[in-house]
Amino acid sequence: MNARPLTILALSAALAACAAAPKRDLALERLQADWREIGTPQAREQAPLAWRDARSALDRLASGEGKPTQRAEWAFLAEQRLQILRVTVAGAKDGEQLRQLESERQAILLEASRRDAELARLEAEKLRLQALARSEEAERLRLEADSESARRIEVEEMAELARQEADAARRLADAQAREAELARREAELASAQSISLRQQLATIRAVPSTRGLVITLGDVFFAAGQAELAVAARDNLGAVLDVLARHPDKAVKVEGHTDSSGPDDANLALSERRARSVREALVAQGADPSRISATGYGESQPIASNDSAEGRARNRRVEIIIEGARE
Repeated sequence: MNARPLTILALSAALAACAAAPKRDLALERLQADWREIGTPQAREQAPLAWRDARSALDRLASGEGKPTQRAEWAFLAEQRLQILRVTVAGAKDGEQLRQLESERQAILLEASRRDAELARLEAEKLRLQALARSEEAERLRLEADSESARRIEVEEMAELARQEADAARRLADAQAREAELARREAELASAQSISLRQQLATIRAVPSTRGLVITLGDVFFAAGQAELAVAARDNLGAVLDVLARHPDKAVKVEGHTDSSGPDDANLALSERRARSVREALVAQGADPSRISATGYGESQPIASNDSAEGRARNRRVEIIIEGARE
């Protein structure tokens, strides 16, 4: 008589135990495993914004809150943010490799220029010695021909030819020496410009103004008279992109400016091309093209006097304005 109630009690206890056992969230476990793989401190340094977004999305899912439909949406968002972090970190690694290769290429070019200069110097010295030897030979022949009037004219002609050859060799040697010196100066200038560019890239910052935040790119970011960004500058716009990402709802204006050297229409065209070049570089690296415009003002808005080289260098610039933004 008592067996049936005892059986019912046992089944009830078993069912209660099953109901109390927590249900595993397989999607959360999978995403947490992905996070352990890619959410490293190194990834945080390489892509801080993507790292923060992924961490925030995963924390919200791990909180256990929300209805099933909400949690499914949160899981999808967390997975997308993790994928963005993975791609951004991979891109940062590729960018670092490209920068390293560019640095090695510049070093090779600099060394090649130095070697070319040394070879030119050695060739000039060789020509000088050859000319000296011919001149000495002509002098020897002239002395031997003192007693031979019949050969004097021939010797003098040879001496004159040797002199002319020596003059030509000297002029050639001088020209090659000047070329070698020019190559050396160009190599030093290229090295100095590369160092200056790296220094300016390291100190890029947004300055508050009445129009918003202003980021200024100096003329060292471009070759003289050219509109294309230098390779090192084009691959290192991360600081600018970070500022833009902090103000996603603000319009961005890219404005090109020049000094007063040259015709007005040429300056205006150059400023417009440089502004467009910067805009295209930002868009190519992920900036939203719909919020960025590019305009050139030529020499019409100087920030320094054009009477000095320093003032003209300051006037040759591209300004990136995040309108209405405040740090």
